Amino acid sequence: MKTLYLLIAILFATLSCVSQTYMDPADNIEIPSNSWIIFNPGNYNLPDPGNDGLIQINGKQNIILDGSNVNLEGDNYYGKAIYINNSSYIEIKNFESVSHYFYAVYILNSDHININGNNFSYNKVDSTGWISIWTNYQQALGGGVMMYQTQYAQVTGNTMNMQNDGVALYHCDSILIHDNNFDWNTSYGIRMYFTDDCDIQNNQAAHINRPFTNPSDCAAILLIVSNNNYVVGNDFSYSGDGIFLGQFQYSQIPNNNYFAYNNCSFSPHNAIEATFADGNIYEYNNCNYSHYGFWLGYSFNSIVRNNEIIGNQYSGIAIDRGYNNQIYDNEISENPTGIELWEGDGIVPYQNQNSGDYNIYENLVEGNTVAISLKETEHSVIHENNFLNNRNGIYIEGDTENDTLTNNVFDGTALFHIENTSSETIFAENNDFVIDDEAIIDCKLSGNIDWQPFIAGDPVQWQNQFPLDMAEPGAEWYAYPEACWGYGLSEPTLVEWDYDEKLFGDASVHVSTGNGWDIGVMYRPAGDSMASWSFTEQDTLVFWLKSINNTGYGFQFCNVYLGNNCGGYFKYTASAITILNPTMGQWKQIKVVLSGVSPWARSAYGNISLSDISWVEIHADTWEYGFELWIDGVRFNGIFTNYNDPSKLNMITYQLSPNPASDEVSIMFDIPESGSLCVEIIDSVGKIDQVMFNKNFVTGSYSEVLDLRNYSAGLYYLKLAYKGNTQLIKLILTD
Repeated sequence: MKTLYLLIAILFATLSCVSQTYMDPADNIEIPSNSWIIFNPGNYNLPDPGNDGLIQINGKQNIILDGSNVNLEGDNYYGKAIYINNSSYIEIKNFESVSHYFYAVYILNSDHININGNNFSYNKVDSTGWISIWTNYQQALGGGVMMYQTQYAQVTGNTMNMQNDGVALYHCDSILIHDNNFDWNTSYGIRMYFTDDCDIQNNQAAHINRPFTNPSDCAAILLIVSNNNYVVGNDFSYSGDGIFLGQFQYSQIPNNNYFAYNNCSFSPHNAIEATFADGNIYEYNNCNYSHYGFWLGYSFNSIVRNNEIIGNQYSGIAIDRGYNNQIYDNEISENPTGIELWEGDGIVPYQNQNSGDYNIYENLVEGNTVAISLKETEHSVIHENNFLNNRNGIYIEGDTENDTLTNNVFDGTALFHIENTSSETIFAENNDFVIDDEAIIDCKLSGNIDWQPFIAGDPVQWQNQFPLDMAEPGAEWYAYPEACWGYGLSEPTLVEWDYDEKLFGDASVHVSTGNGWDIGVMYRPAGDSMASWSFTEQDTLVFWLKSINNTGYGFQFCNVYLGNNCGGYFKYTASAITILNPTMGQWKQIKVVLSGVSPWARSAYGNISLSDISWVEIHADTWEYGFELWIDGVRFNGIFTNYNDPSKLNMITYQLSPNPASDEVSIMFDIPESGSLCVEIIDSVGKIDQVMFNKNFVTGSYSEVLDLRNYSAGLYYLKLAYKGNTQLIKLILTD
């Protein structure tokens, strides 16, 4: 790059020696060598009917074109404003605007070109139609600047918006593209075709897309068989692809491109896509909230390090039939799958390329539905990663060989740390599972896994009593999205405490998502503790929901999951029409009888019983459309009967502890509106035995201790009367 900067400096020195001439722009002006042309300011409506350029430079050298306060307007996106062929040391600067041409500047077979401080916007534009990424310059799409077989050029400080291409480079090399604005083009911000050794830095190239077409063929920057390029510090966000690199049929040519510090987030297709590519380095890029963070199909010898890969719709990193890739020091969080490696159906002539030889280490992989998925992938070495609070850890299937997982930390995995469905043994020695309970560790490792010895952690801190309200700060809630169909641009899925929109306590759990495809929101105990709750079949999960859904169709699916620490779970399914749709714009109490009473149907998966439950997950789905959901008052109660409308807000939510009880029991409850609460104890045949208390309460949370020493062992009920509603709570007394 030092040589490239030196040659650009020579360009400026050479051009400073020419004399100045003032003129009006016109069609078919031929500029002689050694000219400094200052165009007279003004607005010029100048078509190029011959498609050969208004301003023509053919076989010339040492020319400056200064367009300060000049506005050139073409006709019907046809022709070129400036045409340069077989020329050297040309500078184009300061044009106020050049618009409505096919290209503002069209350059062939030239060198040492400087394009600085111009506005080349609103040239040839298309909003629909597919784009072929493999066509040569004869099929160029139109836009700001096109260069063919040009070298040692500089494009800096320009604005090129609202057209097909910003800059298009075909068979070029040694081009500097710095500090330009290419936003809102409809094909590419920067298009490179068989173009090498370029320096592309600090450009703004966001929102590159065709609004009425699948965005998979648009990109902020496209590199087709383009090698040894340096792409650093650019804003490529909100584009079809942020970076799109293709080497199909040319994989024998090493790419050796370097991509760093680029913002590729919010891309409706892929933040970074590189296919059939060799030897590229990707580091310190933001690849968040896109369809995929990285799609590196058939890529090899690549390095993916120190990137931020958060909240993508499918996978953080996805590689089909890649090999010898290194993935390390990345933050990979809140994706349906953090890293997905597989061997799919082969593409000719790459059908014999295997998937394997991965080195994955020192990544933070947090809050993903699946941390890593390996399918038909061999010789993967996964070591020294931090797997934190993922729903599932590492999933393995198909023919595998010599996969090893060592010295990783598995902390807070809800289901399996490692699930091996293949027939091969996975070597997973010397991992840290945070706890020292071998029985719990063993049940969170499914399949043939050689996992001893392990790094001993602390004794298990058990949460045996479920909280009065799980939707209170101090608990941990994670949103685990399933895969989202389609290419719609998704806003991130966020889980946060809402201290304003709430019913009980200090806050509610607020979920907001632009995805909408089966979002599961899971409660687990905070910190390093693990839950193990025991319920009878008469217990009920109670919670309150409120939602915002602007789809016009309401919610599609509604599920609730209760699971244990060993991969088993109950799934409760009900109609979203009756459960979720009534929550739109208002709070509604939801009750799930754990035995599976209508409207909830219960299915069991794995080894699961109500005597050992460790997490709760609430699912909602809106056909890809985003929604907001508030969750409050999440608790387990004894079964009760409501004599009045159970959907009214003036029902009491409560918790008994302990139950069964002996000498005394605590009843904890929330008062939604100021009023009187009367609590009576009745026997098993419905006879009222005693009024335990009858008090007035203001809005808030309360706890009362009930003295039971005068009662013998048996079945009783507590009757709660509040604002015209009556509830019965089963109470079991023991000796």
